[in-house]
Amino acid sequence: MTGDAVTSEPGSAAQRLAGRVAVVTGASSGVGRAIALRLVAEGAAVTAVGRDKTRLDALPAAAARATPAAVAGQLSPAQVDLTDDEARSALVAGLLAGPRLDILVHSAGGYASGPHAEAAIEDLDALYAANVRAPYALTQELLPALCAGGGDVVVVNSSQGVRAGANAGQFAATQHAMRAITDSLRQEVNADGIRVCGIHLGRTATPRQEAIFAKEGRPYAPELLVQPQDVAEVVAGVLSLPPGAEVTEIHLRPAKKSY
Repeated sequence: MTGDAVTSEPGSAAQRLAGRVAVVTGASSGVGRAIALRLVAEGAAVTAVGRDKTRLDALPAAAARATPAAVAGQLSPAQVDLTDDEARSALVAGLLAGPRLDILVHSAGGYASGPHAEAAIEDLDALYAANVRAPYALTQELLPALCAGGGDVVVVNSSQGVRAGANAGQFAATQHAMRAITDSLRQEVNADGIRVCGIHLGRTATPRQEAIFAKEGRPYAPELLVQPQDVAEVVAGVLSLPPGAEVTEIHLRPAKKSY
């Protein structure tokens, strides 16, 4: 597949998210990139947040190629390190200056692995900052805008956030934390018309997963894994539901358990 193939055609002739305004983190590559492109294809205006400026700057052209009918300017890249409080606050200020905000998708985060006896505490601190504190803070800062008109929060989590495997304790701890935050947030904001969905992904064909396979010394066969565009399609479907229905949690795995 080419890089632009991560977005598929909208589900119908009428774009299901037309008029909605979205923020997608982790949009530089992988799942976040696929989600950002798919939401644009569905008619949303998307702020694509990431740390890799070169990849982010290529996104508007990729969106235009994949969805020629998309309105120019529907995808705006924003290079931000969300663990930097000042940088995040500047992003939030710009977002809140807009007329509305309807969708927040968390797909950013870091990864590290290693046995408990040897894993560096510094890695745990970095994972907490990127995977828990940053999305918690960003959600908190954007909640007033989301509450103003009702909206959606989608948290892209991991299967490690359900059941931790060996050598993944640090990463899994952050994913368990985000599952707790997602569940708690849902109970707090449902009454304000905000839906909150957590998506727990199994092995997915991303640059991170390729690096994990290499570290494990195993051949990487991305075609056997969940594809980023599959995740993007699920997210688009969740966001397209009528406002009276909410998907709370999804577990998405490769169909062939060959890994």
